[in-house]
Amino acid sequence: MKTATRPVNLETLEHRLQEGLQSHLSPLVPVQVRCLFKEGLLMILVEHQEDGMPDSQQVFDFVEPVIREQPWSDSQAVKIYLRVKGQKQPYTFYSFTIEPSVQSTEAATDSEDESEDFNSSESVPDSSAESDAPHPWDQPIQGENSLLEETPTEDEKKEPTPTRSQQTMLPLVLTGAGLSLFIFLTSLFVLSRPCVIGSCKAIPDAQALSERSLRRLQNPQSGKEVLEAQEQLLEAIRILEAIPFWSSYHPQAEERLKVYQAQAERVDEMVTALQTAAKAASKSENPPHPVARWAEIQGLWREAIARLEVLPTTSNLQPLAQQKIRVYKVNLAEANQRLAKEREAQVRLQEAKDAALIAQARQGVAQSLEHWQLVYATWEIAMKRLKAIPQGTTAYDEAKQLSALYLPKMASARDKKSQEQFAANAYNQGLRLAQWAKNAQMDNQWTVALGHWRNALSYLNQIPKNSFYYTKAQSLVSSYSKAFKQAQERLQFAVKVQQIRGDLQRTCTGKMQVCNFAIINNTIKIRLTPAYTKMVKQVALAAKSRGDSNAQAGIVRHIMTLGEALEAISDNARLRLEVYDSDGKLIQTHVPTL
Repeated sequence: MKTATRPVNLETLEHRLQEGLQSHLSPLVPVQVRCLFKEGLLMILVEHQEDGMPDSQQVFDFVEPVIREQPWSDSQAVKIYLRVKGQKQPYTFYSFTIEPSVQSTEAATDSEDESEDFNSSESVPDSSAESDAPHPWDQPIQGENSLLEETPTEDEKKEPTPTRSQQTMLPLVLTGAGLSLFIFLTSLFVLSRPCVIGSCKAIPDAQALSERSLRRLQNPQSGKEVLEAQEQLLEAIRILEAIPFWSSYHPQAEERLKVYQAQAERVDEMVTALQTAAKAASKSENPPHPVARWAEIQGLWREAIARLEVLPTTSNLQPLAQQKIRVYKVNLAEANQRLAKEREAQVRLQEAKDAALIAQARQGVAQSLEHWQLVYATWEIAMKRLKAIPQGTTAYDEAKQLSALYLPKMASARDKKSQEQFAANAYNQGLRLAQWAKNAQMDNQWTVALGHWRNALSYLNQIPKNSFYYTKAQSLVSSYSKAFKQAQERLQFAVKVQQIRGDLQRTCTGKMQVCNFAIINNTIKIRLTPAYTKMVKQVALAAKSRGDSNAQAGIVRHIMTLGEALEAISDNARLRLEVYDSDGKLIQTHVPTL
């Protein structure tokens, strides 16, 4: 018989897929690959741990090109199964067909079918004995015996060996009355089987069930009709399987049984797809669901679609299958969106948590305005990530709880930032006003300087005690207060000097300029003018020459009056008085009494 040429060594193919998949996937998701070639179908099983589920589409996309690279002489059907290690049934699969290349077709040779089990210690029975049986992986949901189940070891397969004493006693037990009873019961059982004595009603009953099943499958309008048709076919098969081989109707039953089993096999794929879709729909109810749940739902919809797509194009189930495929693809798209949305929400939630941890760490050591600005900005990032989480996800409720937890902390950081901002502004304004006061003092603008010192102290005293700038401000308050007092004294002195200057101006100025004055180092210095001195001398000499004592006394009184006026000014100003003649010679001093 001419068959498709399978790969020379399935172990080599397994090893290649194993290494390639493990490097293609994350190292945290270990997988095991096993290959089986049976009845013209290449089956590939990818197993993984329950807590390390890979992306099924990523697995399918990697395995398919590797298989297509193999040399094939004929069209080859391939199925890829994904299964959790320890489970008996795969949870999803993917199938495709390989068309042979021209070179592979020319090189094809006749070879006998071979089969290999996934357990190297056992081999699969000859495929010719099971040509009408369903493939071991095609119907995992019905729970049939499958090559996916672990193959028993040689020790488990061996029948218990009777002991020597049991071998000796066995002929004795079978003798006498025991032997007669055994023959009687055996005969009774043989004669009581269906279709052994008389007519055989089982065959027409099975045929009627098969015909009703076929009528339902002509153009089924719903999955319910397909399920009912499957039940009728299975019941027909059970009826025929009950006819024993010693019945004269057994050959006829065997022929019909093969037909019914072939029909049931075609229906099974449709039923399994419907059951898989129903499971996906059930798991989709009452969202939101976590990422793992949506990934499982996604896999179920893909499996249901894949099972329907492999139905023969000539099947009467095609119209219903195409209708279901359209519906399932819509549901798959919805599951994909939900999965992407849930994954995105989980990413945003984790980003918010990470930002909150950073904000709390920064808040614990924050001091300056720059620190608190950074803390507040980090809390803003955390809240922004939480607000980005949409409703309809499992992360949404947790995001609401975290928002209620983060908001007070964010408000505290905002208040602290505002306080530090106020303190920084007040501190900097105090520094600016102090500089303006110093500049005014240099220009002897003591009124302006006094106002700047007063305002500078006011700003520094407004800085909160628990702020970063409080200690710095307090170190300036003392020096600014001293400067303020000095400016105040200088202003008072300037006002006093202004008054003294007025008094001196009035004293030294008359019909003629009597004196000039200056205030140097807290001392009033008076210098008589040459003209005044000359005038006094001339009047005195004239009065003397005339012998006019009254005139001489008047000059003395005039000089004494000038001196008293100057001393009064000195006393009022509390400044030392020095009077010089026109030649610069000190002629009088006066120290005011306190």
